[in-house]
This record gives sequence, structure tokens and C-alpha cells, in this order.
Amino acid sequence: MKSVSCSLARLCWLICCLLPTYAMAQSVLSIDNQSIIVCEFSSATQSIPNFSAAECNTTNLFNVDPQGKEVWFKASINVSANYLQRAQPSALFVFGKMSSEVFFNGHALGNNGTPSFLADAEFAGNMDSRFYVPPEIIKQGTNDVVIHASAHHGLLTLAVPINFIGLAEYANPNAFFEQNLLVSLCLLGALLLGSAYLTTLVIQSANKKSSLYILLMALASSAQLFMEVSRTLFNYSYPFHDVRLLIITALAVAFGISFLAFSIDKFAKARQRHWFYAGVALTLAAVIILPGFDGKTALAILVPAIFSLVIVTLRYLKSRTLVLLAYLTAYALFPLTILLTFNAFHAIYFYYIVTAMMAFLIVSKANELVVEKSLRAAEEQQVLKLQFKLQQIQQQQTPSKLKITSAGKTELMPTQNIIYCKASGDYVELFLRDNKQVLFSGSLKSLEEQLPSTFVKVHRSFIVNLDDVTAITTLKNNNNSATLVLSSCDDIPISRRFLPQVREIVKQLG
Repeated sequence: MKSVSCSLARLCWLICCLLPTYAMAQSVLSIDNQSIIVCEFSSATQSIPNFSAAECNTTNLFNVDPQGKEVWFKASINVSANYLQRAQPSALFVFGKMSSEVFFNGHALGNNGTPSFLADAEFAGNMDSRFYVPPEIIKQGTNDVVIHASAHHGLLTLAVPINFIGLAEYANPNAFFEQNLLVSLCLLGALLLGSAYLTTLVIQSANKKSSLYILLMALASSAQLFMEVSRTLFNYSYPFHDVRLLIITALAVAFGISFLAFSIDKFAKARQRHWFYAGVALTLAAVIILPGFDGKTALAILVPAIFSLVIVTLRYLKSRTLVLLAYLTAYALFPLTILLTFNAFHAIYFYYIVTAMMAFLIVSKANELVVEKSLRAAEEQQVLKLQFKLQQIQQQQTPSKLKITSAGKTELMPTQNIIYCKASGDYVELFLRDNKQVLFSGSLKSLEEQLPSTFVKVHRSFIVNLDDVTAITTLKNNNNSATLVLSSCDDIPISRRFLPQVREIVKQLG
């Protein structure tokens, strides 16, 4: 599973590096964001108003707020002669949390939903919309754009409800957000593969809690990344945008708290609950107090990351190991990169920073599992060796005996006198230490069940007493077959299917 996951992850990274970043191959003419005339009326207005009325004022696009109200606003686009010479059809793109009715140079282009003064009369439009603009109504120089808008159905009140309005080549609105889509999907695939591998770690690892925290982080970051790119993949109605923002914030909080829990479980030796409660409380407070959702997402991860850095630093000061130094370096870079990209953390930087941190944790956990398995195997070998030695001592103190029936006479023979056993038809030949041989009336299998654990079956026809094994030899000229050399100088063949087990037992005895 590990090798498959690593190979697929490398393939994802290779695709991300080789595939070019997609961008719209077009000229984009944005409206003049700084000279917007916006009008808010106390009653419904069905026709384009006079933008010189008392209810109108000049502002910038990002201050236009149709949330919970009906507004009309007017903007201008400056179109060059070069743009008019293009053969491609044009569209006016409107990205924002609102239903809208759009006019271009006095011509109605269409509706995205139905804006209205009354909430019950409004039909919610899409978050991102386009309106075909006939070439004959586009003129060189200043072009007027008038938008009738309302947004009565949102769950939240956003600080900036309108993101962009501009003229460009006619295309799917999602194309504006596809610049980093390939990278995002590749990283999403890597995170999902990491989640699959972490599931096996949770099952196999002795410290399941630590692996589970990393798995929760991987799942939360995967879901958050998917929600981040969902605007590129789907064109949804504007009320869902509020839901999307809430989900992204909740997933960021889940990632941050899981990261903090992992750090506390791994590095904090005392007052773990105090660290956890303080970190969670401060994280939730920062998320609630900060107004913008982009900042909420960043703080939901930044605050736990800083707490985790403090915890690792304190642990490193007590025990200066290379492993702790590696964690300290990664934990220091993590919040630092978030701070340096704070204003754009929710964009492409989130993909890189969080995925890099997850990659570090997954690799570290995988290395720990390898060491853990190695130590466990060594401990198991020591236990088996000790058990065998104890069985040898027990057999010497109270030797087990085997019933041998011959010519109507039953004899009890100490098993320690037997060097090896060889199947011979309906009987088994027992080769003894005094160079004698006796017959056991029964099958090799029934004899094996009666012998103590110091006897091991090495061939379908042979059982040997491990106390009498002196060496194991490999016959390279005979298809790499092997034999056991006994104290009686007899060579006993070893079946290929028994060879690994026999080698391990002889190694333990050595």
C-alpha cells in the first residue's frame, strides 16, 4: 500500500510540474471600479433611474452592497480600437453575491435571477454569471454598464459581496478561476492518496491516536481544498456561497484543532488538556472576532500552528535530537509562510503550504512506523528465543517421554534421546543418540503432535531435534537447496517451503 501511494503521489506531482498553468487567453476589460454611481431607493424601481438623484452617490465597486436591499449602480468600461478588431464574441461577466439585471449602453443584456425590492419576489441568481454583448452595441471609448441588483437570500453579510465586473471573450464564467485548477486537483489527489495511506497507518500503528489526528488533518485539508476549487468546478446560486464559506472556515478550524491535538499528543508531556483548551479557545475567538472569511480561514490554522510551535520548542529545549530539530524547523516554517501570505492564504498558497506540511507529517509518520516495526520484530525474536530457551530448560528438568510399541512391548523413551525422525512408509524411524534406531508405529504428523517444541519439521519426511543442529548449508549446485548438519554428522534436507522458517529458527538459536 505504501509503495503504491508513494508512486501515485509522485505521479501527481510530476503532472503538476509538467502541465502548463491554464489562463484565459483573452483581453479582460474591467469596469472603472473607482467611479461607481450607486442608488438605493425606499421603494421598488422597475426602470433605469436617473443617477443624479439624491439617493445616489459615487463610490467604488467593493463598497456596493446589494445584501438585504435593492440597488441600482452605474459603471463605465473603456474599450480600445484593438479590442473592437477581435473576431471573438464578447460577454459581460458579473461575479458577486446577488441577483442582477444588466444593461449595456442602454440595451438590456438579460437577467441572472430576478432582483427585487421585496425578498419574496426575488429569485436567487448564480454567484458567477455572463451576459452576451452584441458587437454592434460595443463602441470605442466609454461604454456604460448599468446593473439592477438585490441579495435577500444570503445567510451571511459579506464585507465585499461583489468581486468583479468586466468585458471579455465569451466563455464559461468558471474559466476565470481555472488558472491554478490543475495544480489544485493534483494536490487534492496527493492529499486523498495520503488519506488512504494514513488509514492503513491507523490500522497498523501502535499509536493509533497520533495517526488518527494526521488522518483527520488530511481529510479536513482535502475537503477544504475541494471546497476552495468548487467555484471553478460548479456554477452555484449565490446563497450557497455563504454555505461554502462557512464550510471552508469549519474545515480550517477542524484542521487546526487536529494539528494542535497531534502536536500535544506527540510532544507535550505535561498539562496536555491545558494546552488543548487554551489553543482551541484562542482559535475559536480569533475566528469569531475577525470579520473577513479569508482571514478567518488563515487564523483557524495559524493560531494552532503557533501553539504547536511553542510546544515543540519547549520539547526541543529539553531533548535536542535530530528528529525534534526536523519537527521544529517544519513547525517554524509553517506559521511563517502563513503570515507571509496572510492576505492570499485562502488562494493557491493554501494548497502549497498545507500540502507541504501534510507531506512532512505523513513521511515522518511512515518512518516512525518502519522503526516501530523493526523494534517490534526484534522484540518478537527475543521473546521467541527466550520461550525456546525456557522450553529447553523445562524439557531438561522434566524430560517428556514418547510411547514406543514394538513386538507387543511398550517402552517410554525420553524425547531428548532422539536426534531426528524419518518417515518410512507406515512407520517412522527414530534415530537416537546412542546410534540406535527404533520404529514408531504411526504417521510423521501424529508423531509431530506428541513431540515438544524443540522438534521442528523441516521436510515432509523429516523432523529434527533443534538441540542437535550444528549448521545449515546451502547447496548452490542443486537449485539453492539447503541441508541441516546434525551432531550425528547426518545431513537432513530442508524443503523450500520450510527453508525461511528454519533459517529464522537457526538464526535465533545462534
